[in-house]
Amino acid sequence: MVGRCAGSVFCLDRQFRRACNGRNRTLFSSSKQGLMNTAFTHFIWIVVSSWWGLSLIIMGFYAGAVHLWIKRWRLIPQGEATPLDPVRSGLTAIIPCRNEVGNLPQLIADLRKQTHPVEILVVDDGSEDGTALAAVDLGATCISSPAPGKKSALIAGIAQATTEWVATLDADVRLGETWAQAMLEAAVGQEATAVVGPVTLGPNRSAWDRFQALEYGAMMVWIGGGVHSKGLAMGSGANLLFKRSAYPSDFLTPAIASGDDTFALEAIQKQQGRLVWQGDPRAGVLTAGALSWRSLWTQRGRWASKTTRLDDRETILIAVLIGTVQCTLLAWTLASLVLLNLPLGLATLALWAVKMMLDFRLLKQVNSAFKIHARKQDYITFAPRYLIMVLGAWGQILRGRVVWKGRRI
Repeated sequence: MVGRCAGSVFCLDRQFRRACNGRNRTLFSSSKQGLMNTAFTHFIWIVVSSWWGLSLIIMGFYAGAVHLWIKRWRLIPQGEATPLDPVRSGLTAIIPCRNEVGNLPQLIADLRKQTHPVEILVVDDGSEDGTALAAVDLGATCISSPAPGKKSALIAGIAQATTEWVATLDADVRLGETWAQAMLEAAVGQEATAVVGPVTLGPNRSAWDRFQALEYGAMMVWIGGGVHSKGLAMGSGANLLFKRSAYPSDFLTPAIASGDDTFALEAIQKQQGRLVWQGDPRAGVLTAGALSWRSLWTQRGRWASKTTRLDDRETILIAVLIGTVQCTLLAWTLASLVLLNLPLGLATLALWAVKMMLDFRLLKQVNSAFKIHARKQDYITFAPRYLIMVLGAWGQILRGRVVWKGRRI
């Protein structure tokens, strides 16, 4: 009896010790798991905090860029009228075009009304809609481009022209009757090698139109201030004027379909030529914006595709900065939507708010300069629309769908 009791006590003791050991192991395992979870949580917050700090630095660089663009724009002086010698200020307007029978008559009519005489030279780039015949019927001189592409057409036009000055225009622009006078005043008065004129989008009837006008106007503010400060060789081929003898035909790189304007201005700057911005509204030209997101993506994809081939440091840096800002906003937005974390969401909203405030400062200047008549909702929706535009352009490049005038780039 005593032996049975002793054996039972021994068994109970052994079971108790096993239970205690198991509990200790469970407690130790739980404690270890808790420490690991805490360490992982701390690591995640360190990563997020670092990411937040880096994002603020990126926004700081963007704020600095916006401040610089506005500052340089405000330093541009008002143009002054300059007496023009009819002989030394002869001008040929070169219009390289492909399938522009619907737009060309209006531009030629505008050029016929100029207060300063302008010779009109149309260079047909393999049109299939009767553009060349329409140009001849309208009384303009028309030649055929010897090779496909706008650059080949421009080179042929420059070789054909005989005047002191040549201007390049897109067939779909409209201009006022004092356009030639204003562009030549800047060229002669400032002894320029090339004159960059403003291009605006219009008419701005819808929110879609105003978004494009604001975005393009912001680019004009950057270009105008940059050219005036001698820090940038950039402009739109839709409104440029050159001294014919200094036009850099050998530097246009015809193998690259787009970028005639940028390559020409960059070459002139390298050759110590004088680039001038003519911001007088009389020198501006008007063109219509894209009809759809797809056409806008294709256009911006075409422009972006030539950036890596440029030597202009500021252009490359700005392209990298804009891309980095958009990637930052996209990453924070996606993280907030996937994780559904309140602090992360608040941080994302804060970044968007910073971007919108910086954009508002720039767009106010743009709206004032180009009379866009933007509304409050245009400022609010600009940043997300811009992100969609950038992502779409990148998509066109990655998928190899950048097309211009029916030709793949």
